[in-house]
Amino acid sequence: MTKKNWIILAISVLVLAILIPNIVRWAHHGLGSGVTLSHPETETPADPSPAEHRDARPSPSATPTPKGLSSEDQRKLSILNEIFASKNDNDPRMDSDLVNLSPELKKAMTESYRHLVAEKRNERGTIVFLIGRELKDGADVDFLKSVLMEKPCLSLSDCSKPVAMPSEEELHLAGMNETTANYPQLMAIRQMEKAYRKWAEAGVSNPLSGQVIQAFREALHSPNPRVSDEARRALESLGIN
Repeated sequence: MTKKNWIILAISVLVLAILIPNIVRWAHHGLGSGVTLSHPETETPADPSPAEHRDARPSPSATPTPKGLSSEDQRKLSILNEIFASKNDNDPRMDSDLVNLSPELKKAMTESYRHLVAEKRNERGTIVFLIGRELKDGADVDFLKSVLMEKPCLSLSDCSKPVAMPSEEELHLAGMNETTANYPQLMAIRQMEKAYRKWAEAGVSNPLSGQVIQAFREALHSPNPRVSDEARRALESLGIN
């Protein structure tokens, strides 16, 4: 091989040594197939996924799980959420599992009550039912009393606004809707009245009896006319002046 050929061969090897790494890099990035890549430092971040945009607050129908609850209380709270989701008021677990509620669980449930939107009348009433079924201390009575003093729910679709032009069907169901709108309050009165009768019939001197009567007397001044009427009826039924 002549000197000239050696020089050409050396130049060719040098050119290939320079080009091959770039060819490999281009192939890796997809260049040559119409793909354009941005520099990692200047690339515009992709829009967050819908899950990242989603409101992190609990569902209005869900009972948030506070910290510090025992595993048993957490289990019961999960069952309550499942019942809310199924909308099955006759779920047998209401009587088999959601009993013997601890003070910590009751506190979590009262917080859940306030977490629920006002229009969740059935869910709110269910919480009132469960706590009222086991009146054990002043905190239980205070919670039910606070329910009685709430503003009336003016419409099942929006508690803050009355129905401007009720439809024929709404007029037909007016009585049923009115009872549903007041379900938490009616349940609170029913449970306290039931507890008072139970203590009286058993001849038990329960210090909560006086608190229940006081709750009824305060409810006479409730901003909700249906509640004040029911509180008056309860007092008369119990023979309280």
